[in-house]
Amino acid sequence: MNKKTVRDILKGMAVSAQESSLTAKCVDGDRLFIQTYNKLRKIALDKGWIDGDIVIELDLKDDSIFGEGEERLNIERMDVIGAAAVIFMSSLCE
Repeated sequence: MNKKTVRDILKGMAVSAQESSLTAKCVDGDRLFIQTYNKLRKIALDKGWIDGDIVIELDLKDDSIFGEGEERLNIERMDVIGAAAVIFMSSLCE
């Protein structure tokens, strides 16, 4: 997997997360997006493409990222996922 592929996936995630946040469609994909984001993050960290302190791991149990507990609405999680994907994608620019 190369940087362009990772950026393309993240771009798709960011666009889809924004659309889901606005329309409330596909909001149940939040956990899949989080898992994919974290797998891409691990690849990028292993290849030395990103700084792990800037591109953070998404963890539903982390109240500082997602608010109090996992009870936060999926639609609100999509906002966080979209923002994280944009930061991650920007970190991959050459």
